[in-house]
Amino acid sequence: MIHTFLMKFLISLEDVEIVQLKLGVNYKNINQQFQLIYGKHFNYSLTPQITKGHGKWYLSLFVDAVALLQKSNINETDYNEIKLNIMECLMLLFNHATHYEDHILARLDYRYDVTIEDKKLRELYFHLIKKHVEKYRSQQKCTGKINSSGEFEDFVTTIYHSSQSVVTTAYDKEAERIAKGCKVEEYEKNVVRFEVRLQYSHLYYKASHRCKEPIPMQLENYLKENVYYEYLRLYLLSIYPPGNYYKYSVAEQLIHYSPVNASDKTFLKEFLKKTAYKSLSTTKRTYSKYRYKKALNFLKGLGINPILIAKNYPQAPKQFENPLNKLYAKYE
Repeated sequence: MIHTFLMKFLISLEDVEIVQLKLGVNYKNINQQFQLIYGKHFNYSLTPQITKGHGKWYLSLFVDAVALLQKSNINETDYNEIKLNIMECLMLLFNHATHYEDHILARLDYRYDVTIEDKKLRELYFHLIKKHVEKYRSQQKCTGKINSSGEFEDFVTTIYHSSQSVVTTAYDKEAERIAKGCKVEEYEKNVVRFEVRLQYSHLYYKASHRCKEPIPMQLENYLKENVYYEYLRLYLLSIYPPGNYYKYSVAEQLIHYSPVNASDKTFLKEFLKKTAYKSLSTTKRTYSKYRYKKALNFLKGLGINPILIAKNYPQAPKQFENPLNKLYAKYE
């Protein structure tokens, strides 16, 4: 359910003086000293930092929930254990944990993992999803970066849809760990990880009176299964449409033998050809909003993803099951 999150606590000058005395370092260096003394105890999953702004003192605590609990599947039943660990951390720093109840959730990363054991299929999958929509709401797709030579360089196994408030990401977790020179854990092998990152501005808005159903900015409120799946529906599945991936010849046959009328069959074939040529966004600009949605609904009913497997993609299968099928099934 979750991977990492960031908490903020309003603390006092006395708290700052206590932690400096206990750790024997200036408040600016508490993380390094904390890791030396307590890092192993918390599996190096907690990163504390003290800052001062507008005359007030704050503790920021970045938490890797997976590392903290040493398990890959974190859900709402794990809340109390997470809370106890964080309260223990506060006790070690300040000799009390009263700040916990007033914490502010400043960032949270929801995660959803799928396993694709064949490396070539994982590479094919990233090739396919890069052809999905360039923009969803205010989230803009990013598939690469400008390198040191000033040239655009594609991310091979990562794709972002990002705004200032929410970031949706898909990446090859195993490849990421290897690139960083880190040990690949058993639960990270052959995994494609999807993340929906809620930034401070989004969490702040959701807690405000402007939101129809406000959610207080505290961890417990976001560690609920219904909230988790609603965010996946809104920010993940809205970007990645349902249906299995096919080469055009297979999709054409599925359309040909479907109960769709003849004119709509012609329309769907033309729609897929346009998408195959460039991307789903290109096709979206070609048709009216009505006809675009009509095509997607028809294809969804036939179990066909609007993105096709290119006929010249090396060693590609004729069809490929959508890795998000199990997640889609939860909403049916």
